[in-house]
Amino acid sequence: MEDVIDCDREALGFSIKTGYYLAYASNCAYKDPGGWVRRLGLVGRTRLFTHGQLHGFVGILDDVAILAFRGTENVGNCLTDAETPLVSRPSYPGLVHRGFAEAVEQVWPEVRRLLGPPAKSKPLWVTGHSLGGAMATLASVRLASEGYTVRAVYTYGSPRPGDRFFQRAYSLVNYRFVNDNDLVPHLPFRWCYKHVGELKLMDEVGNLLEEETHWHGKKRAHAGTVKRIQRAHRGSTAAQQEINDFDWLSDHHLDGYLDAIRVLLRRVPRRRRADEPAGIPAGIPIRSRRPLSSPLDSPPS
Repeated sequence: MEDVIDCDREALGFSIKTGYYLAYASNCAYKDPGGWVRRLGLVGRTRLFTHGQLHGFVGILDDVAILAFRGTENVGNCLTDAETPLVSRPSYPGLVHRGFAEAVEQVWPEVRRLLGPPAKSKPLWVTGHSLGGAMATLASVRLASEGYTVRAVYTYGSPRPGDRFFQRAYSLVNYRFVNDNDLVPHLPFRWCYKHVGELKLMDEVGNLLEEETHWHGKKRAHAGTVKRIQRAHRGSTAAQQEINDFDWLSDHHLDGYLDAIRVLLRRVPRRRRADEPAGIPAGIPIRSRRPLSSPLDSPPS
């Protein structure tokens, strides 16, 4: 029997262990209840919500609650819907993606019912993959405005949710994971869309890159590919199957995110037991500001 995943609730700031826990939770938002509730430590503490094709769950731990949104299983929609316009909505500053805002609106009454009143709610981790990541970012704004305490937002392969005014007004703790060549975080591929939060870009050799220069490099590399695919498949009834045939979309799947984060977990010191002597601090969240293969790691010539 597999152990309960360590969610690292005591960590201050970013934690790769929490990142893995919430990636696993985001993956479980795609599934019916089963063994995953035990692995998350949520047996008897999970309530599902659904509205059409939109799904997710609320889980309650001892000192934190989890709100997880399911992403779209139709990866092609992320490309064919990439030109959806920005709109103004009272719940958000600036302008936001119309489809993402409407998705949050549809599940909001049930989410609020499951969370209960803000005064009785625990601090929240809000998470999601793909469409679910964009929903998590927008939902966090609404939650904070209604009095809930949002401890952190962790997203995986999330498209860009709003414009620069939304980006500037967004003040919550938000960590956005991108798995190497995942195309979806570059969408919608229009200059007016922006990301929020701190970048956590995982490359193919196990580096955790956090500088926006790395992100912009990926964006430039993918620009032509995204535009060609959009032009080729706009209005095509066979677009979904054809788009899924391209292997450069495989990095978007959550299994790829979980595999990449597991590589990073091997570099996190084990948390010291209470009866062990003091030594090197354990349980420190990983933060890599440069690639493992940086020239600074090379011996002098």
